[in-house]
Amino acid sequence: AAFYNYPHGSNARAATENDNGNGNHGGHGQNYNCNNNEDGTRNYDAPHPLDIKQLESWIRRTLRSSRYIDPTELGIEPGKSAWRVRISIHVVNHDGNVWDAALLSACAALADLKLPVVEVNRKDGNVRIVDGAEGGIGGDDNGVEAEKKKVQRREGRSLTLGPVPVPLTIAILPSNNNSNDKANKNGKSNPIFLVDPTHLEEDVACGNFVTLVCNTDDEIVDFNKKGSGSRLSLNRISALASMGFGRAKELEPLIVKDR
Repeated sequence: AAFYNYPHGSNARAATENDNGNGNHGGHGQNYNCNNNEDGTRNYDAPHPLDIKQLESWIRRTLRSSRYIDPTELGIEPGKSAWRVRISIHVVNHDGNVWDAALLSACAALADLKLPVVEVNRKDGNVRIVDGAEGGIGGDDNGVEAEKKKVQRREGRSLTLGPVPVPLTIAILPSNNNSNDKANKNGKSNPIFLVDPTHLEEDVACGNFVTLVCNTDDEIVDFNKKGSGSRLSLNRISALASMGFGRAKELEPLIVKDR
C-alpha cells in the first residue's frame, strides 16, 4: 500500500492485489478501482462531486500509455497463465487536485508491489502460490527429482519500472482587470496560473484546468485541457511543459526511493 499527501490537503491511498489466472488466454490484466472515502470534517463548502468513473478511466489510460509497467512481466506461463494486478485507490480527503494525488499513489503502490513465489505444474499449467514459510519439496531424493520434473518454481520479484508518470495540474483563472498586468498583443489580459489548486481555487477557476503528465525523459505522457477558458498559446504550453518536466524530476525519487 502507498499513501500520498498533497501539501494542500488532498490525500489518496492506493493498494495493490495480485492473483493468477489459468486458462488458454495467456493474457495479463490491470484493474483500477477508486473510492471516495471522505470523512466530511471540513468546515466549508465541499468541492464539486468527484467523477469516480472518469478518474478511473484517466488513471488506466495514463498508466498503460506511460510505459511505467511492462505488461509482459505479468506473464507466468506463456499462453496459459498470467498475473492480474488490481489497484484500489481510496480518496481519504478531497481538498483539491485529487487527480494528481490519486495517480501518484497508484504509481507508489505499483513500485511497492512484489509478485509472490509460485510453482507451475508443467503438465497441466496450474499455478500455486507458495507460502513464505514453505521450504523445498520434501520426501526422498528420488521423489524430489521426480517432483521437480513436474513442478517448476518461479521466484518472487518486483516489477521492472519505467519512468514514473508524474502529473501537474494547473488552474487557469481570469486576470484581475484592476491590476497593472500588461495585455498581450491581442489586447487581452494574461490569465493567472495556479499550480496544485485547492478546492476553493478550483471553484474560482470555473472548471478551467490543464493537467500534464510528464516523466524524467522529458516526455509528455498525457495533456488534458478542461473548460472553454483553457485555450493556450504555444509559448504558454511550452512553459507549462517545462514546469511538468521539473515536477517529474522532483517527485520521481520520492516515489521509487526504495528501489
